[in-house]
Amino acid sequence: MSTSETKTAEQSVLLDVPEAQKPQRQEETKSSARFSSPRPFREWQPDQGQLLPQYAREVLGEGHLACFFVELVKVLDFSPILGAYTKECGQPPYHPVMMTLLLMYAYARGITSSREIERRCETDLAFRYLTGGERPDHDTVCAFRVRHLEAFRALFVDTPRVASQSGLKKVGHLSVDGTKMKANASKHKAMSYGRMDEAMKKLDEQVERLLAEAEELDAQEDERHGKGRRGDELPEEMKDPKKRAERLREAARQVEEEKKVALAVEKEKRRERIGQAKQELEERMKRKLLTKRGRKAYARRKVTAEPVIGQVKNTVLPRFSLRGLLKVQGEFSLACAVHNLKKMWKQGWELPSLAAQAA
Repeated sequence: MSTSETKTAEQSVLLDVPEAQKPQRQEETKSSARFSSPRPFREWQPDQGQLLPQYAREVLGEGHLACFFVELVKVLDFSPILGAYTKECGQPPYHPVMMTLLLMYAYARGITSSREIERRCETDLAFRYLTGGERPDHDTVCAFRVRHLEAFRALFVDTPRVASQSGLKKVGHLSVDGTKMKANASKHKAMSYGRMDEAMKKLDEQVERLLAEAEELDAQEDERHGKGRRGDELPEEMKDPKKRAERLREAARQVEEEKKVALAVEKEKRRERIGQAKQELEERMKRKLLTKRGRKAYARRKVTAEPVIGQVKNTVLPRFSLRGLLKVQGEFSLACAVHNLKKMWKQGWELPSLAAQAA
């Protein structure tokens, strides 16, 4: 039989095979055969069915960060988060501890987007291990994060206690620093220095125009009522000399109160003028840096506050995802807690021993 006859016979046999029995995507499953090379390679068939291991932890390894976060259940205090769930009716929610660990691990990997966290729960083995196969959507992740902002602060406060018990840290020297971070803010309310300068110039022009209009109005009223006359009756409290003196003293007292300088630690929702004695603070810092102790403390900033802020901004929280001061404070507390826990993980902290101490 010739070669052409053999091919024809093979084709006729293939045509007689039922559709359900035909091999599916044969070219794709044997994609490695398309690449010819004298060097033998290991077989590669991405579409080949396979059984995944039963325990994802064995694939990740005991030293994986996701495994470390699961072990945190033994030592961290989750009661502020669990205490928010008191109602027994309705559909059971996702376990709060699981959701907390999911957020902490996502932030530890520099992932703050709720939609990206949802995608990772479907495709990333470490995320799937943390959630136990659950796949919360991005709305659930975002709502959980916003709901427990205050509890995240308590969680951050709890991390130094855990580190101290593990023998990795002694709480003694406290460093304070500030930084600028990207945030999810309205472009109409946020201003650069240049834009703020332009806005101030426009405000100055408006003030000058209003003052000119006020002077013109005063001149018209002087012409109408006579110079030095208001054109109406005095208030009753101003006619009586005693009441007039009392009102003037009260006005003088309010003026003196407004002249006082106040230093605000946190912003409050009150219409008060909060001043800052910047010059006084600068002078105090200059005097402190003239001392040996002050220079030594200032030199420690390069190994205390400054690297911590850099690490948080570059590896945990590059920008805020929430809007509003209280929400931003809660999100930053979560990021700081994650930073502390990552430090413990990198130091090779053994959780079972600490869990035994806590018990």
